[in-house]
Amino acid sequence: MKNFKELNKIVANVISKFLIDNSFTSKIIESSMNDDGFFVDIIVEKNISEKQLPLIEGKLMKFISKLSFEKNQLKPKYIKLRGVSGIQTEEGIGNRIFGFAAETIDDLEAKIEELEEREARDHRRIGKDLEIFMVDETAGKGLPIWLPNGVALKQQIRDFIFKQEAMYDYMQVETSTIASIELFKTSGHYSHYKDLMFPEMTIEEGETFLLRPMACPQHVLIYKSKPRSFRELPFRLAEQVKQYRYEPSGALIGLERVRSMELTDSHIFIREDQIKSEIKQVMDLIRTTLDKFEVTIDYVELALHDPKNTEKYHGNLSMWKDAESKLKEFLDEVGIEYIEKIGEAAFYGPKIDIQIKTALGHTITVSTVQLDFLLPEKFDLHYVNSDQEQIRPILIHRGLIGTYERFISVLLEQTKGNFPMWLAPQQAVVITVNNKVHGDYAAEVYEILKQNGVRAKLDNSDERLANKIRIAQTSKVKSQLIIGDEEIASRTISVRMYGEEKTKSVLLTELVEIYKEN
Repeated sequence: MKNFKELNKIVANVISKFLIDNSFTSKIIESSMNDDGFFVDIIVEKNISEKQLPLIEGKLMKFISKLSFEKNQLKPKYIKLRGVSGIQTEEGIGNRIFGFAAETIDDLEAKIEELEEREARDHRRIGKDLEIFMVDETAGKGLPIWLPNGVALKQQIRDFIFKQEAMYDYMQVETSTIASIELFKTSGHYSHYKDLMFPEMTIEEGETFLLRPMACPQHVLIYKSKPRSFRELPFRLAEQVKQYRYEPSGALIGLERVRSMELTDSHIFIREDQIKSEIKQVMDLIRTTLDKFEVTIDYVELALHDPKNTEKYHGNLSMWKDAESKLKEFLDEVGIEYIEKIGEAAFYGPKIDIQIKTALGHTITVSTVQLDFLLPEKFDLHYVNSDQEQIRPILIHRGLIGTYERFISVLLEQTKGNFPMWLAPQQAVVITVNNKVHGDYAAEVYEILKQNGVRAKLDNSDERLANKIRIAQTSKVKSQLIIGDEEIASRTISVRMYGEEKTKSVLLTELVEIYKEN
């Protein structure tokens, strides 16, 4: 929408004067605008209610229509007040009124449709409605609690990734969530990430630990644990890594930005002549994985270092030139379109980032491939070549889907919680028309589903049938299996798939086929 920000900046200033002139407030605390429109924070003697918004909106439009504007200045003709919320300020309790302005009715309707779609895709709302996760500040800000449906969803993702990695010859390992501070000092992470690490833990004199912000130094130690031959490379390690970063509280957003996270992480040690072939294999793995989840990618970013930033990046310019040129050559050769971003590289090397646009308008990285010449040097890694010479390997950092937290936030937004059958946390709900009459057969059906690995539940409550169906629809259970007199008599089940109006009759002996992964 043309000039949207400029227009709403005008309204943010105008509404402040209007609210005081019309006795809606005693004091303006702040008026501002953002990508969604404007908001005004006010001190009030009595809270403004949602019911008052249409009245305020009408008076505000009349107020604006009487104002004179400078020549060529944008003039708002339509105002939409979207809501009001309570706020706590240093000066007392207040209200925040938020909305947006437009020049034409078409612009207004387009913005309303855009915001409604965005709200419908907000992963925080969907995650709450479907009981995927919760965040309770009593437990800690930015520390998500996974509910049963969320754990089931994570498990399906994890199982698929394990199968994928096995096909590509990755070796699964497990490492501790805490590690010695000396490890991160050696790797360089301590000097570069100290502000994002939780406080140090000193247990005994000479023993100081950190909650790890990443696992690459530990994987490096696995490689270094014994002499390596060139025949072992590529040496691919993979892990479901629990890690922690102390993000500022104001930056925390649902699952999108958290302080406790689980990462599908991998580190691959290779020879120099294997760079392109290994990156190709990694990109193939990323592509097939994202395709399986039907994730929509916004763009591919080639993150390069900033040679002027000597604090963030190591000073070996030839190393940077070599690493960056190899990534560029690969992307150009395979025909992947990309955007170069100076200053977005990791401190140890350039990277290819798969970027996704969230429903909130943020750009986030999901998958990543990072080329690293530095850590093998810092840890003095080697392999023995065919001439029995000690050669330094190259390290690839691979994030397949990023963190589960961020990836699931993307899945929730892009699917609106309507997952494909194989991924859905709840694949079926068995519903009785009358629990006393149909309960035994329903329990038999439920037991068959469980024995065949179908994620199902049994609703044998005394609720009315219509209410049971409504609850199943709201929860986006993939199928409703309705049991009544006719079903018992014919040893069938009436199956209604999510989003469909019609039901179909399925023999009990054929029921499980519906849930087999396609």
